[in-house]
Amino acid sequence: MKRTPLAALHEARGAHWMEYHGWEIPRCFSSLEEEYQALQEGVALLDLSYRGKLRVTGRDRRTWLHGQVTQEINALPDWRSTYAAILTPQGQMVTDLRVFALGDGLLADAPPGTSAPIPDYLDRYLIMERAEIEDLTDSWALLSVQGPLSVGLVGAVLGEEPTRMALGDVREEGFQEGCLYVARVGHCGEDGFDLFVPAERAPALWASLSQHRSHFAVHSVGWEALNVRRTEAGIPWWNEELGPSLVPLEARLEHAISLHKGCYVGQEIIARIEARGRVNNLMAGFFVHGSLLPPKGSEIYHGEKRVGRVATALHSLRLERPIALGFLRREFQEPGARVEARTEGGLVELEVAPLPFVPHGLPAAG
Repeated sequence: MKRTPLAALHEARGAHWMEYHGWEIPRCFSSLEEEYQALQEGVALLDLSYRGKLRVTGRDRRTWLHGQVTQEINALPDWRSTYAAILTPQGQMVTDLRVFALGDGLLADAPPGTSAPIPDYLDRYLIMERAEIEDLTDSWALLSVQGPLSVGLVGAVLGEEPTRMALGDVREEGFQEGCLYVARVGHCGEDGFDLFVPAERAPALWASLSQHRSHFAVHSVGWEALNVRRTEAGIPWWNEELGPSLVPLEARLEHAISLHKGCYVGQEIIARIEARGRVNNLMAGFFVHGSLLPPKGSEIYHGEKRVGRVATALHSLRLERPIALGFLRREFQEPGARVEARTEGGLVELEVAPLPFVPHGLPAAG
């Protein structure tokens, strides 16, 4: 099982570990309530180095990647980023990912747990183009600061320029006689920044961010608290809501798709859905009534008709009640509609809720 370059620091901080798609990562460092509070009121310091990272260089890098993903890459300005998906020819998801346009290349990061590592998957489609893919997953780390005070923390460590970045901007900054890339990206509905840094300098960067613990309420945060907050924000994750049998429009990922770009893998299916005007199943939020949380995969019924499935169910700390994300047929999506999840423990009543459960606190996009 793999560990990130910061594993020794996490051990010293008393991390509680979990297995996550071939990685051992921190589930938490302290109580869920403390870590959630950092996301809501201070700064959550996260190690996301388990995410796949790759760099594409070469003369044809933009035109080639443009044909592989759902978003506009050819016209993406340098030092901006975009959220996108990679699809099969049948329009089903291979992964979601974020692409960052650097001055001399493209940087991308994607979740773990895909059927094949994304650098290997993309390399199959690189034939005659003048482009090269470099897998940075092990050689670079990804640190993230998320929360309302994250802009102040980034300014204290990297200077004033990154504090003026709009959402989606990316910059190159100096750190310890080398460079890192900082991008203003939110992962859970809160303001935040991702910091891509060579693995050997990751411990020093973590230490630099941690030393402002008292001034900016910085707290080391694990997967569990981040998962609660992103669920409240209605943000789907790979292998939770998103997966290889899904068409992205079913997960309400319209913002990951350009309807005006040229041909890309899977475009024909997306265009056909757009022409038809809808998909039959959509991601939905639910208030869970009672104390029993329906397990992932629980089927949802309206009477005797199967109408959906549960993807994630947990207790919302902000709402102080259980909530769930899942998929539901379009005709039952009206907020307030009642359906039932069938579980081994019995029937669980679900009430359709508008998304997000908790409003986002993101700054304006550039």
